Amino acid sequence: MPSVETKGISKNFGPVVALENVSISIADGEYAVLLGPSGCGKTTLLKTIAGINKPDAGGVLINGSDVTDLPPEDRGIGFIFQNYALFPHMSVLDNARYGLMARGSDPATAAKIAREMLSLVMLEGREGDLPTTLSGGMQQRLAVSRALATGSHLMLLDEPLSALDAKIASGLRVELRRMVKERGLTAIHVTHSQEEAMMLADKIIVMRAGTVQQVGTPAEVYNNPANLFVAGFIGEPNFILASVKHGKAELLGRNLKAELPDGEYVAMLRQEHVLFGSGVEAKVRSSRLMGPYTHYEVEAAGQVLKVRSREQQAGSVRISFDENKLIFFPYPARGLEAELSI
Repeated sequence: MPSVETKGISKNFGPVVALENVSISIADGEYAVLLGPSGCGKTTLLKTIAGINKPDAGGVLINGSDVTDLPPEDRGIGFIFQNYALFPHMSVLDNARYGLMARGSDPATAAKIAREMLSLVMLEGREGDLPTTLSGGMQQRLAVSRALATGSHLMLLDEPLSALDAKIASGLRVELRRMVKERGLTAIHVTHSQEEAMMLADKIIVMRAGTVQQVGTPAEVYNNPANLFVAGFIGEPNFILASVKHGKAELLGRNLKAELPDGEYVAMLRQEHVLFGSGVEAKVRSSRLMGPYTHYEVEAAGQVLKVRSREQQAGSVRISFDENKLIFFPYPARGLEAELSI
């Protein structure tokens, strides 16, 4: 199982800074997810690790060896593209064994291994079919089988589920993680979907504008975001304006203990940590039923909060929250909206 490390990777495309001094470390057997908005540099970083892009500065290490100057075919990786990159004129079996054949395997051995991989991704019986006869989910599983068949222990996945409908994508997430873990692989997966990242990752690397904002487990980036951008990009939290003076934070009409320097702050509070029943007066402005939960917008002390609850509420209500769930950030000099923007 390979480890992967980037050291100070920078990459420009003309005047556009795609990556700026990016250093990450991914351990043997980890399923790491590069998460961020479109254009943040996550695919550029993946392609740099693959050897498709050459960095302007910095280096790439696989298993401790510097591979910065090695071509992609010599890095021992399996790459799964967003558009699957299947050959439409070749059968399912020939697509699955293509990587092996390109590496010089004899046809019989390549076919045997490819059939095993097709069985693993539940495509047995479709070996003679053309990719165009497969559903989108099946085509993606075929792309996975081709990468697995090469025997590579490092899998790079560039938004592999983005073209699929939500139900199929959800099922494939489970399959992808299972296959990677059962075979002892290391995976680096690019996505802009926070839900996908949370379901798949051992480690999430949050990116913005070519830089790494935070590295941590799904629980760490959700419960302890490093900055306002990460807080806003993971989930849909509330941001409450607060003033701190003499160790007290004034927010939503309450004075709370806050061991912070005097000044203006933004307090983050997750929707699920706002409770109905007691506390400050509020008014329900809107509600949307989504599965077992109702998502509310309520107004309290001149601020609008989002609340997720199983309770049914309308009109005038009272809300409370656990002050220990608040996370305070200094109010950004360039403004809250700019700090949260992607």
